[in-house]
Amino acid sequence: MNRAAGMLELLDGPVDEVAELEANLADIAFANRRLGGFAPLQRELRRHAARTLVDVGCGGADLGARLVSDAARVGDALHVTCVDRSAEILAIARRRTGNDPRLSFVLADATRLPFGDGAFDVATCTLALHHFEPAAAVELLRELRRVARLTPIVGDLVRSPLALAATVLYARVCARSRLTRHDAPLSVRRAYTPVEAGELARAAGWRAPRVRREPFFRMTLVDG
Repeated sequence: MNRAAGMLELLDGPVDEVAELEANLADIAFANRRLGGFAPLQRELRRHAARTLVDVGCGGADLGARLVSDAARVGDALHVTCVDRSAEILAIARRRTGNDPRLSFVLADATRLPFGDGAFDVATCTLALHHFEPAAAVELLRELRRVARLTPIVGDLVRSPLALAATVLYARVCARSRLTRHDAPLSVRRAYTPVEAGELARAAGWRAPRVRREPFFRMTLVDG
């Protein structure tokens, strides 16, 4: 199954209806909560005992909000800097998280992060790698590696015919937003395989990239 290069999802362009965008972000939050987005990230953060992280392409900040709450439950302090290129998405994220002081919000391009080298323990990026064509994906991964003191953690979909079939079913049955119904299957078609993701990470200068397959047609990419 070849990658669908050059095709854009609706979320890649401007979305005029705020309610439609909010519904799409709610669908993504549901997928992260129930279909394997949160657990791998939680596992890797605990393994590295991270106290600061930057979430690049944060969307509605559902992962950041859950991570700081999860850390607080075990007595740890965690601060998450949520980065997105969309001011509209960041405004929704702020409203949804109630201006939690453990979360900061920054408008920035994922391939040109406005932070110093090693500024965070961990740099994360979930369900966004597939939005980038290979050259831009390398730039994204290079920036994540640069700002992460310990490791970047990238979670994304895995491209395969079975993943596509399952995602088409999910989009038809579970999605609230027309954006999700359009974008979810295309996301799988645009996704990288684990081998391809590892090659991109090596091209970005990661020292020892490691890819782990996760449930529900996902993968986690870390450095070391």
